[in-house]
Amino acid sequence: MSATVSSHTRWSLVQAAKGDTPQARAALAELCEAYYAPVFGQMRRWLSSEDEARDVTQAFFAHVLGGNRLNGADAARGRFRSYLHAAARHFILGHQRSKTAEKRGASALQNDDALLEELPDGSQSAPDAEFDRAWACAVLKRTLDALEMEMNASGRASTFAILKPWLAGDAGHGETARAATELGISEMAVRVQLSRLRKRLRDILEQTLADTLAPGGDVQVELREMMAALRR
Repeated sequence: MSATVSSHTRWSLVQAAKGDTPQARAALAELCEAYYAPVFGQMRRWLSSEDEARDVTQAFFAHVLGGNRLNGADAARGRFRSYLHAAARHFILGHQRSKTAEKRGASALQNDDALLEELPDGSQSAPDAEFDRAWACAVLKRTLDALEMEMNASGRASTFAILKPWLAGDAGHGETARAATELGISEMAVRVQLSRLRKRLRDILEQTLADTLAPGGDVQVELREMMAALRR
């Protein structure tokens, strides 16, 4: 059964309180930590220096976590992904304005398009697509990590280590025989275990996506967009 978005997802909690309660701040901090990589990747494409990209990314998250920074959350139409992308773009434009003012004087004013053209990668669409792909990769990693924690807690760490390549898409054709030998079970039993793990992985994936949506958000739409981003 497909996951549904409950009224207690992390992002809905943050939105409802605008980050103004301890629970909302904790939820926002967890979301930011989980999806640091897409923002850093975006900054890295826009800034020629990796050190500068890292510094700007750290400053961005400090800005988001430093207070009530969610005035634009409603415009994101209920998606933390959309909010994070828009907020990062706004932040980098502010960073570029400051750099431009330092170089040309405080009176130097430019529009956003002109500022973006000054970035090392002047294309707006490529960084957006890269952001979505990095987001999708972060979601998958978070999902696999959650399943691994479950398996470890149930005493099946070694089983998960052997079967993880199939879940991560890294296993080669015909390797089930080797896995069966390592686990001491039949190939049919390996396939049964993989089927169960894939089902559990999808359940966790849908809940992971749900946590980034507000109530009423469509997890299946978000899932399709995530898969499309990975195929680009």
